[in-house]
Amino acid sequence: MSPASGEKKALRQKILALRRALSAEETAVMARGLTERVLALPAYRAARRLLAYLALPGEADLDGVIRQALADGKEVYVPVCLPERAMTAGRLLDMEHFTEGPYGLRDLPPGYETAEPEAMDLVLVPAVACDGEGHRLGHGAGYYDRYLPRVAEERRIAALWDFQIVPLVPADEFDQRMGGFVTEKRTVSIRAERV
Repeated sequence: MSPASGEKKALRQKILALRRALSAEETAVMARGLTERVLALPAYRAARRLLAYLALPGEADLDGVIRQALADGKEVYVPVCLPERAMTAGRLLDMEHFTEGPYGLRDLPPGYETAEPEAMDLVLVPAVACDGEGHRLGHGAGYYDRYLPRVAEERRIAALWDFQIVPLVPADEFDQRMGGFVTEKRTVSIRAERV
């Protein structure tokens, strides 16, 4: 195990414990703020096709964003887990029809269409933590780190609660950096600041 692996594990445990302590009321209030900030992003307004995740309990919730994107006539895709920790983008047509997938995730019913990573105008990435340099800590399975190399960095925006922004996320060479992040309190473009 690399030194970064131990640091990542400790940080992940700490942040996930804080996230588990949130009440449903707290997450509902924060989700409204997060939704407003995402919908105000120039990248969201310009996007024709976006990838957004279906949140787990306590996770930064994008359901409001997804509903609005569908209402706005955008093509919305969600992550679909494949064998060998690979991931694809499956098209979401509504918020009513799901099956239960791995890790308790809401999954698309069979027969969905897919799109390549390069086709996404905006990818909203879940994160356990993120720092000001665009380093992201995920859940550790590596799905996004395998998917994101085919997405331009400026199109990768981490979505998370504000308390999940930390001074430093330990990173390995294969960890994919974000072009920015959005929380219920702020929006930060990292790529523009890193020259």
